Amino acid sequence: MNRHHPALAFAALLLVVSLVPVPETSGAGGPALLGVGLDKWVHAGGYGVLTGLLAWGRRSRDVAAVATLVVLVAGYGVGVELLQTLVPSRTTSVADAAANGLGASLCGLCWLVADAGPPRRGD
Repeated sequence: MNRHHPALAFAALLLVVSLVPVPETSGAGGPALLGVGLDKWVHAGGYGVLTGLLAWGRRSRDVAAVATLVVLVAGYGVGVELLQTLVPSRTTSVADAAANGLGASLCGLCWLVADAGPPRRGD
């Protein structure tokens, strides 16, 4: 299996879940965690996971490579948000797109600073 397959599969899952029609609601906000809507945490987490899977597939801790992945994932999130305009019960949300980008950025940063494993003998 190609090491990028998990990321591609997860990207497809994000797309499908984001474009499935949802029941119309009364407009009331959902639950919040630390003052932030739970849906924003889900957006950040989903696009963070996508970034992590891509970084793992790339197996690089090069800042430029990881920054490129973050930009690509954030752009994918914006594209998915724009596609939601085609689904009657969905809307485009700048806040959702921002949460997508924040999740991608935080995961990219974590990837860069994470220890690559236990120290090797002789390091």
